[in-house]
Amino acid sequence: GIRIKARAPQGIFYGLSSLIQLLPAEIDNRSKVEGVDWLVPYTFIEDEPRFPWRGFHLDVCRHFISVKQIKKHLDVLASLKMNKFHWHLTEDQGWRIEIKKYPKLTTVGATRTEADGSIHEGFYTQEEIREIVAYAADRYIDVIPEIEMPGHALAAIAAYPQLSCTEDQFSPRIIWGVETEVFCAGKEET
Repeated sequence: GIRIKARAPQGIFYGLSSLIQLLPAEIDNRSKVEGVDWLVPYTFIEDEPRFPWRGFHLDVCRHFISVKQIKKHLDVLASLKMNKFHWHLTEDQGWRIEIKKYPKLTTVGATRTEADGSIHEGFYTQEEIREIVAYAADRYIDVIPEIEMPGHALAAIAAYPQLSCTEDQFSPRIIWGVETEVFCAGKEET
């Protein structure tokens, strides 16, 4: 038999992750796999996390990915007993979170045209953000959003140039590196 004991539901969840890790790799197949010995080795595992913060950082500003893909990432994190998802949502290259009070953040800041003419775009609605946070919570993963300022904000400044010190017109940045144009902290409006 198999016995999983824990002091909290989270421990049972992680215990099930350990059990799945003991099974053959074919456990991840969606269809039945023939010729696999579905036995769990006799073992005793006493497990607890060595570190309270076991995290993963995902930058969707430079390379936007869908909600479905993020959920796949979260499933993998849960299987590895990770408990923090650091979600990089703003950057010079793209603004990825809907703020209804500032619609240009997504109509302007969420789209960039690369040097080859290809367009890279996308953002998450408030509902999609809530969906991902709930999905992560169901897997005992905390979501830590990253919204950068005053630097790394060219996508936001492209949408609202009056928030910069120069008020020049910009586009979301198409190269990586340090951008000198930042939010102007000395202006009351900013």
